[in-house]
Amino acid sequence: MLTKRLAALLLCCILIFTGLAPAALAYDPYYIIPDSDTRKLTESELWQYTRETLRYIRNELLARHGYAFSMDKFYDYFNAKPWYIAGGYNTTRKLSAREWDNITLVKKVEKEMDKQKTQNAGGIDIQDIIAYQNSVGGFGNRLNYGNARGNGSGKTVGTNSFDYGYDYGYDYGNISKPVPSQPHYIYNEQFIIPDSNVRKLTEGELWAYSRETLRYIRNEILARHGYSFGSTNKFAQYFNPKLWYTAGGYQDATLSSLEWNNIDLIKKVERTMDALGTQNQGGLDITTIIFNQKNGTCPGYYW
Repeated sequence: MLTKRLAALLLCCILIFTGLAPAALAYDPYYIIPDSDTRKLTESELWQYTRETLRYIRNELLARHGYAFSMDKFYDYFNAKPWYIAGGYNTTRKLSAREWDNITLVKKVEKEMDKQKTQNAGGIDIQDIIAYQNSVGGFGNRLNYGNARGNGSGKTVGTNSFDYGYDYGYDYGNISKPVPSQPHYIYNEQFIIPDSNVRKLTEGELWAYSRETLRYIRNEILARHGYSFGSTNKFAQYFNPKLWYTAGGYQDATLSSLEWNNIDLIKKVERTMDALGTQNQGGLDITTIIFNQKNGTCPGYYW
């Protein structure tokens, strides 16, 4: 027998497809409100969620900018997201005015619920959202899969957390030692991952790229050793103009064990994405990399 909560979920889905419900209730594999960073939220739509879900909606805005969570439930939820990279957030980081307005509005509704002493139990609950995301391969909770699929680097706290952390889910009773965050994108005009031939890559950082970009990262390791891609396919078009690339003379034996391990790890992540039926579109795509390489607007430098 369907629970009341599941029945409500099905009803919401029906209303969505018939155009009778706000777009905000549409379920998404990776986000609670996918456009909360670009669209002005409304008080009425926020009242369609439980009090607990509002905390996740508010934290989702911060997570987009790398806020690192110490409280277990937020850590488990956001670290499961392939788009999430923990680290680098601070109070001066530029959330847009729209994002701050939405955060303020969410807090306003939370305070009103607290004033009315209600958890708004009839609203959409985060556990229903997590169940849906898990069912479609969006990873609603990392514990369901044994390890994080996102790129969070650990339970860390953001800059000035004692001023802002409690409002955003920081647990003062569970202070963890900060750990190094995943490196920011370091591609430059010549390489996608400049040190992939000398550094052990991690599964976490690879999930920060789209499925298509992983193919280029893997082939970049081979290209360093002269692997020939012909003259007409997309890999040839990408690697042939590189200053460091010379086609020809490739041999498997010239790759180091570290390079082979990195290739194997990339293929592992590719297989996982394929099994999930995802192109990991929230990750950095090769089209963005190529655009920035051509225009000299890469985050890294080549020398």
